[in-house]
Amino acid sequence: MEAETTRIDILRRADARAAGLLLSVSHGEYPAFRHVFPAAEVRRRALVPFMTASAADAAAFGVSTVARDSRGLVGVALWLPPGAFPWSIRRKVRATPALLRTALSAPRSFPAFAGIGAAAEKVHPPEPHWYLEALGVHPRGQGRGVGTSLMAEGLRRADASGLPCYLETSDPANEMFYRRLGFEVVERHLEHIAGGPPYLGMRRPPRS
Repeated sequence: MEAETTRIDILRRADARAAGLLLSVSHGEYPAFRHVFPAAEVRRRALVPFMTASAADAAAFGVSTVARDSRGLVGVALWLPPGAFPWSIRRKVRATPALLRTALSAPRSFPAFAGIGAAAEKVHPPEPHWYLEALGVHPRGQGRGVGTSLMAEGLRRADASGLPCYLETSDPANEMFYRRLGFEVVERHLEHIAGGPPYLGMRRPPRS
């Protein structure tokens, strides 16, 4: 059987809903989100508006990428340029309706979920860098090199600017994937959730 063709494009605002749905699926078993939202259906309902808002916000910068195959989006990489994280007050206000939908989906869990972002802001590196906010590949795209292809454009852009990249993940299984792309662990135990799974902070220096 002929391999499925995948095309890499820039994420557009019109893609935000599809990107949010994909990221809610790809992050459905993410350790931090499983800890905050133990019930799978509640987790899905809570993540869709949040991920959609994140995709819409990132799309405005024109540096995020999506992978498409014959059935639509199969992968998303949300990148923020230097200085774009933490989000500005204006961007947070714009995302408020989506966050309210997340809060209504899981009112008891929402304070812990919101705390993840607040904790991440406090420890975010002050140096100028490109921030990988989220990377997700649909289950049907696993094992096809979609994640690596999505990352390539962002890494090329960072290298051309002479600036490092930074990301955080609460899934230890992601560490080796990012190491293969040149990232190294700079923080082994970021406690964004009290009593929850720690996050890894990873940095990739620019390559000439």
